[in-house]
Amino acid sequence: MDLPGASYFYTLAQVGITFSGFAAMLMALRQMRGAGMSKFHLWVAKSYVQSGLVTAMNAMLSPLIFALGASVERTWQVASVVIAAQSIVLIVMAPKQWRENTNRPMETRLKVHIGFGLLINGVLLLNAMSWPFPSSGGIVMLAVSWNLFAFFIQFAESIRFFFEEEEEE
Repeated sequence: MDLPGASYFYTLAQVGITFSGFAAMLMALRQMRGAGMSKFHLWVAKSYVQSGLVTAMNAMLSPLIFALGASVERTWQVASVVIAAQSIVLIVMAPKQWRENTNRPMETRLKVHIGFGLLINGVLLLNAMSWPFPSSGGIVMLAVSWNLFAFFIQFAESIRFFFEEEEEE
């Protein structure tokens, strides 16, 4: 028996890896144009590569836990805790990293991304406790998908950073 939703998780992993590749290509395109990579550009690119790889890792986690013999419910609980814990750490670190890498004010879209990320990962922690409803794979899928979708939106909005002529730091 396969884990319910396993094919969705594998698809998320593939898309996450592909997304990391696009982020890396942006760095190469900027450098091919003869523009340097500021501390801010490097951080933005690193964030996108990291988000794709974290998405891939999180997407493969549930099928792995299930394959190791956990029940479906235990799989959702363990995956929920692991995904939420590392996601919350990364989300909480983002404002400090922004301030360390640029003098630009933090954009509203990043604040919204952080707020929704904390909310969704809070729901993921409730999923781990099977409260107020039994643990569900749908919540795990939502959390992993949110990471990827939110970074798609961030990526689309921040492409301009890679085509700016002058960096305002």
